[in-house]
Amino acid sequence: MTPKSDRTVASRTERSQRPLSPQLARRRELRQRKRRELAVQTWRVVICLLLGNGLGWLLLRHGWTMDSIDNIVISGDSGLRAEQVAQAGQLSFPQPLFQLSPAELERQLLRDLPVQSATVERRLHPARIEVHLLRQTPVARATRQQAGLRERGMVDSDARWIPLSANSTMPTPLSAITVHGWRLSQRPAIAQLLQDRNRFQGKLQTITVHPDGAISLRTSSTGRIDLGQDRGRLNEQIDAIVQLRRTLPPELLKPNQGYLDLTNPDRPELQLPVTSVPAEEAPIP
Repeated sequence: MTPKSDRTVASRTERSQRPLSPQLARRRELRQRKRRELAVQTWRVVICLLLGNGLGWLLLRHGWTMDSIDNIVISGDSGLRAEQVAQAGQLSFPQPLFQLSPAELERQLLRDLPVQSATVERRLHPARIEVHLLRQTPVARATRQQAGLRERGMVDSDARWIPLSANSTMPTPLSAITVHGWRLSQRPAIAQLLQDRNRFQGKLQTITVHPDGAISLRTSSTGRIDLGQDRGRLNEQIDAIVQLRRTLPPELLKPNQGYLDLTNPDRPELQLPVTSVPAEEAPIP
């Protein structure tokens, strides 16, 4: 070690062993105290945050809980009961209020109940949900095949299926039309026919969806009308029915007097029944 480095180390040692002045000792003590106070305050904040979050989680999960089906409040004109709402929404009790999604419950109710609108709101005091439902207005009676069985129901103006429920009163449909063989895939066509029902110069009586997807109609003044499977020409077919009813002689469009084939509305065909002519009696010899 060089003499210069020895002198440097010695000077540092002397300074470290030199007694501190009262002012310097005071400042050092204040800095240490502030560090300790900051550490204590930091830990207090962390503990308060942890306790607050834990208590908030417990309160949200268990503090606001629906104990029974009585915590479901129904309003509107649906005629449905809280039990049906709970069943459609797959609710089990006790039900934590904040585990329930109002938007998801609304989608389930619209999907599984005969309603045209559903609004769900949560209420905290007391813990409950308020469900506002508007019933579907049935326009026609309907039948469909479900699992090989024939099911009866109704449809609204948009051809949405309305199941018949023994637990709620169903209003009388707005028309005497019956939709036979209702299918979801043919719902747009059925809806259009129902909405245009007053255009058919005579009461529309039945809309039949056949197994192959073809649709036929029956009215009080024209009998059976075959529309076929081409849904893209439905507007043209309805216009053709109205036009033919105005132009053809009434005796040609009587019910039970053949049928009108509008599979191709550009070339409508009137199929008349074949009348059998009795053979002349042979002369008696």
